[in-house]
Amino acid sequence: MVDAAAEPRLTGSVPLYKNVEPLNRQKHKNYGVKTVSNPFAFLKEWHFVPAISPEFAFACGSYPIVFLGDKKMPVLVMGLRAGTNLFVDANGQFDNEHYIPAYVRRYPFVSASAQNDQPSTVCVDLAAEFVVSENAERPFFDENGEPTEYTKQAVDFVSAFENDARITEAFVERLVALDLLEKKDIKVSNPQDPENPVTVAEYWGVSNEKFTALPADKLKELHDSGDLVAITAHLISLQRWDRILRRTSLNAAAEGQAQA
Repeated sequence: MVDAAAEPRLTGSVPLYKNVEPLNRQKHKNYGVKTVSNPFAFLKEWHFVPAISPEFAFACGSYPIVFLGDKKMPVLVMGLRAGTNLFVDANGQFDNEHYIPAYVRRYPFVSASAQNDQPSTVCVDLAAEFVVSENAERPFFDENGEPTEYTKQAVDFVSAFENDARITEAFVERLVALDLLEKKDIKVSNPQDPENPVTVAEYWGVSNEKFTALPADKLKELHDSGDLVAITAHLISLQRWDRILRRTSLNAAAEGQAQA
């Protein structure tokens, strides 16, 4: 939390977040959160979310865990098409049979990195539907301007997530150093041209061939660092592409029936 006079200037953007401000005990003294009927509506149009390596073992049973972009950022795949999340229904409810990503549980709070080696600032997305400026069920601050227990827990979670994000960056750097990542894709059959399937997703993933060819000393290093668990979870998670493809097909069929 910051005071108004010391409020930093924010730059850049963060997936999911729309109107982020540093949490401020003066400016946001009456703010807090309330219960809404569609708590995960903010996630409906996001088909993937950033992932942290410590959660791979929990998430691998629900979603493909893949690496994207030049920085090989790990993400949890929650849909095949931009604008469609297959695990959030039209009423903004999350499929409770599946793991809720840490990135999602952190919302509406987020950490903003400060310049000149200053401590990070905890921020809040004021555009979140459940963030209100009056009559909050769980206020951010008490009558004395001190963070409530709810806010303290949120700040602790943001801090832990930030630490796990650094762990994840180091994990990816080690994968790159070992040259374990390769380009992969997902193809589906093309009824109009059976001999030429259609590529529906491209990503970076750990090469089974390179992984199994690692010498014993490197495998021991991966085991000792905890990377071996994350790599194994990632490889297991790739079986979840079948779930993504199946749900995409079912959604398309339902949309077709609705239009008919």
